[in-house]
Amino acid sequence: MKKLIIIGTPILLLCAYGLFTFLHNSSRSYSYAAMHEMHHGKSGHNSQNHATGHMHDEVNMPGLQGKDTTPEEVSDLRTIFQQHPKIERTVSNLPNGITTFTGSANIEVQDAIVSHVSMMVTRLAEGRNPEVIIQSPTLDALFDFHDEIETEIERTSKGVKVVQTSENAEVVHLLQAHAAEVSEMSARGMVAVHERMSGSDG
Repeated sequence: MKKLIIIGTPILLLCAYGLFTFLHNSSRSYSYAAMHEMHHGKSGHNSQNHATGHMHDEVNMPGLQGKDTTPEEVSDLRTIFQQHPKIERTVSNLPNGITTFTGSANIEVQDAIVSHVSMMVTRLAEGRNPEVIIQSPTLDALFDFHDEIETEIERTSKGVKVVQTSENAEVVHLLQAHAAEVSEMSARGMVAVHERMSGSDG
């Protein structure tokens, strides 16, 4: 009997370890899908609780991650939201689109802005929606019309100027609505991030 316990104990420990590893990895892979569906209104109470547990993690910032976002993209967003008071942003609505300027006197923030905008413009041109957890349905819709948007991007001394236009009136409305959303989030920083993660949106 004693021999059975000695042999059985390592087996039980290995089984327990295997179960823990499986559950831990399953939880990590489920995290993105659960939070994305919660934010976009596709899931129930359980996934909302799962996401809420991560809301205030300002180190890993799970809400800034998407289906194929790179560490650099997440890092840029983290800098932008955490240092939002240093950001300057103006938006002008055009009859067929928008003109935006986003910049900063702070070099770190400026670099993050230019990097983020450049990568998002590239993603939009290629129709590669990152599906970042906190992004709005407006941005999702813009990716559906990505081939109907003309974009001009210009590096300035403090940041980046972007002109986006379309011949489709619906797309023009989406561009203007999204520009306003970006301005609101950049003005409010982490407060806006937390609200989007909790589903309150202001």
